[in-house]
Amino acid sequence: MSSIRELQERAYQQSADKGFHDNEPTEGRALLSLNAERIALMHSELSEALEELRVGNHVAATYYYTEKPEKPEGVPSEMADVVIRVLDFCGANGIDLESIITEKLDYNASRTPMHGGKKF
Repeated sequence: MSSIRELQERAYQQSADKGFHDNEPTEGRALLSLNAERIALMHSELSEALEELRVGNHVAATYYYTEKPEKPEGVPSEMADVVIRVLDFCGANGIDLESIITEKLDYNASRTPMHGGKKF
């Protein structure tokens, strides 16, 4: 089983190998714009998962089109895309996602039940 850190390295390296990190800005407004675009793409993957539900697909169903039988589709696939984009984003920006997830889980464990009445 891979750690989050290992998956982050793999997602970033795979993205870099495919050219998605070529000639990236390293500072200023161009870097801000690039990161904003990447966050929007994370959001678009969540929207694709929502659309799977809206058309009536089961939340845990994975299916395949005959045109591309090797490509998984469905909510699980879209959620994987979200995570892959997050991992790549963190890799590109030097964020230790594994450490901050652990820190946030520890903090959340200290909070009151339902975080003071919030439903979500």
